[in-house]
Amino acid sequence: MGFIASLLENSLLMLSVAVLVGILLGRLEFKGFRFGISGALFAGLVLGHFGVSVPHSYFTISLAIFIAAVGLMAAKDIGGVVKAHGFKFVVTGFFMTAVAALLTFIGAKTLGTMGVVDPRYIEGVFSGALTSSPGLGAHIEGVSTAVREKITIGHSLAYPFGVIMVILFQELWPKIRDIDLEEEKLKFKKRIEGAKSDKGKELTKEDVTFSVGGFVLAVVLGGLLGEIPIPLGPLGSVKLGITGGILPAALAVGYVGKIGPINTRMSHEVLSSIRSLTLALFLAVVGINGGAGFAEAVMSAGAVLVAITLLVGLGTIAAGMLLLRGLWDLDWIIASGAITGGMTSTPGLGAAIEATGTEDVGGGYGSTYPFALLGMVIFAKLLSILIV
Repeated sequence: MGFIASLLENSLLMLSVAVLVGILLGRLEFKGFRFGISGALFAGLVLGHFGVSVPHSYFTISLAIFIAAVGLMAAKDIGGVVKAHGFKFVVTGFFMTAVAALLTFIGAKTLGTMGVVDPRYIEGVFSGALTSSPGLGAHIEGVSTAVREKITIGHSLAYPFGVIMVILFQELWPKIRDIDLEEEKLKFKKRIEGAKSDKGKELTKEDVTFSVGGFVLAVVLGGLLGEIPIPLGPLGSVKLGITGGILPAALAVGYVGKIGPINTRMSHEVLSSIRSLTLALFLAVVGINGGAGFAEAVMSAGAVLVAITLLVGLGTIAAGMLLLRGLWDLDWIIASGAITGGMTSTPGLGAAIEATGTEDVGGGYGSTYPFALLGMVIFAKLLSILIV
C-alpha cells in the first residue's frame, strides 16, 4: 500500500497518466464523434474524484504556454481579423456576458424566492458556467466571508460543467449542422485577405523554426500586461490575468514578426506540437482539480445548480450564435473562436482548434475574450448588488 500511495502522491506521474489515458479515451469513436484531446479532462475528473491532486502551479504553467502557442500561431492573420470584424467582437463579448448575467439573475430570484436553493450559490454559477476565474475574483471581492463561500461553491460546481458544455458544443455542432469545414476555412481566408491592406509586407516576414526568446518574450509581456489593474470607477478594478494578458501579447509580437534581434514568427508545426501537449496537460489539471467532491456535490443540491449552469451556458452560446451566425453570417472559423472567447473558455478554445483543424479560431477568441472578461467583471459586480 505504501508503494501505491507514493505513486498517487507523485503529481507529475498522475498528471502524465491522466494525459495518456485521456488521449486513448479521445481516440474512441461513437457514430463519428470523438473526444479527441479533450479526453484528458474526463480522465482527470476520474482521478480527482479518487483523491489525486496536483499543484496549482501546473495549471498556471500549462495554461500560459498553451495560450502563448495559440496566440503566436494565430498572429499572422490577426490584423485582417480585426479589420474585418473589429466592432463585432466588442458587441459579442458584452452581449454574451449580459445574457449570462440576466439568466443567472432570473434563476437566483425565482428559485431563491421559492426557497429551492440559496441564491448566492446560483450567483456563483455565473462565473462558473463561463469558466471565468477573474469573474469569480471580481464577484467575491468586497463581500462577506459567508457570501464568498457560497459564491465559490456555486462557481466550483458549475465550472466543470461549463468546460464540458463548451467542448461538446464545439465537437458536436458542426456535425449536427453538417458544416463544411473546408468551405468555412475558404470563407475565412477570403474575408481576411480582403481586409488586409499591406499584403506585400506580410509576405516578407519569414518564419523561423522556433525561437525560445520570442516565445518567452510573449509570455513575459503577457504576464506583465495581465497584472496591470484596469480601473472601472465605482466597480473597482480588474486584471486581465494569464489568458487576457498573454494572448493579446502573443498576437501582437507574432504579428510584428521580429523585435530587435528576436524572431517572433515561428513554424506552425512546432507551435502546434507545443499547443497540443500543453492543452492536454491543462485539461488534465482542470479535471483533476475539479474532480474532488464533484460527484457528491452533484448528488446533493448540485442537481439544481447543474440545471441552471446548463441554462446559463447554453443560453450564452445561443446568444453568440444569434449574433455571429444569424445576424452577421460569419464563417464558422471566426464564429467558433468568438463564441469560446465570449464564454471566456480556454478549454473551449482547444476544442475549437481540434474540431476545426486550424488555429485561426484563435483570432476570434483573442479579439472577443478581453471584452467578455470586462463584461464578466461589470455584471458580476451588478449581480452582487442585485441579488440579496
